[in-house]
Amino acid sequence: MTNIYLIRHAEAEGNLYRRIHGWYDSLITPRGWKQIEALSKRFKDVHIDAVYSSDLMRTQMTASSIFIPHGLPLHTMPELREVNMGAWEDITWAEVERDMPDQLEYFNFDPEKWSIEGGEELPHLQKRIKSTVLEIASRHEGQTVAAVSHGTAIRALIAEVENVPSREISSIPHCDNTGVTLLHVQGE
Repeated sequence: MTNIYLIRHAEAEGNLYRRIHGWYDSLITPRGWKQIEALSKRFKDVHIDAVYSSDLMRTQMTASSIFIPHGLPLHTMPELREVNMGAWEDITWAEVERDMPDQLEYFNFDPEKWSIEGGEELPHLQKRIKSTVLEIASRHEGQTVAAVSHGTAIRALIAEVENVPSREISSIPHCDNTGVTLLHVQGE
């Protein structure tokens, strides 16, 4: 069995300014740096064998709270990225609420119906994240790993693992920035 601490990145500019940042690469805020410091304390005495993150800056900076103090290399994987938000990238949530309220409703409460130009479909996101977590687990059988990813990606994975249908995804809350989910992975 492999233990994987799946961690959401620290607060980034998109969170602060309410801009949509899926694959858009935004910077960590001052509050986010405080969260990273707290995360470092949280994992100070936790044995970690490997650290992974998506290849976006906000996840790599968050992962620094674990891989640097533990003296480990950081393994980046684009497969751990957030959902690709397509045409919504780097616009405000308020704009989407004003201009595309139906699509926003789908995104939040039944993402299989969400359809935006260039946007990543929920089943693809779930398959991508699940297969990546299983790949990490197989590389580190019997070890403990930290993996830093993104809010919607983590939520989609939990929905997939717990067999929560798309129309009920809102029953899975978004984790806060630097929220930690512990997965015990055995086989598939």
